[in-house]
Amino acid sequence: TDLRYEEIQFFFRKHWIHFLNIILSGLFIGLLVLIVLLGLYGLTNLVEVPLLRTFFVFTTILVIFLYINFFILEIISYFFDLVIVTDHRILLVKKTVFLKNDSAVLDLTKIQDLTVESRGILRNYLRYGNLIITLSTPTPPLIIDCVPRPHDYLGRANRVKRENILKRQERKMRTPEVPAKTESASGDKEEYLQDIHELLNERPF
Repeated sequence: TDLRYEEIQFFFRKHWIHFLNIILSGLFIGLLVLIVLLGLYGLTNLVEVPLLRTFFVFTTILVIFLYINFFILEIISYFFDLVIVTDHRILLVKKTVFLKNDSAVLDLTKIQDLTVESRGILRNYLRYGNLIITLSTPTPPLIIDCVPRPHDYLGRANRVKRENILKRQERKMRTPEVPAKTESASGDKEEYLQDIHELLNERPF
């Protein structure tokens, strides 16, 4: 994604609990794979069929390849999966070495609301939760799960969104337009920009 004309405000990857889930599930599946392969190896020793040994070798290679694909690439994808927030948009990057290279872009102007969902003792103790992005379009909300320190990133994302609104309003005021109908309309714009400036000076939650 081309970010040459944008300023990156912050980025984050999923909470380390997601990485722990990958490790535990990978080890559990690896144990099951080992048990199955040992069972097949014992079967080949009991039955003297040359073709069965060839089948065992082929199955072992295939299973090991699939296991590596699931386990190793999932670990690598954890570090490649990023949420990047610039001064214009939010980028959701999901990438592995060669199997996946997905990305989604959310324009800040299309974001209607940002909320955090963090329920349960474990989530609140370890400080992670879901960041829910509600769009102005008639589409379901986008949920980013396992966000570390979700309330901190919620405050930072809201601040970036307010700054984007302020920049667009200031750009409109600097752009030559049709003469205003009344002087009160210009005054309303200045008061609106002043209110946004005051919001930006407040501390994020």
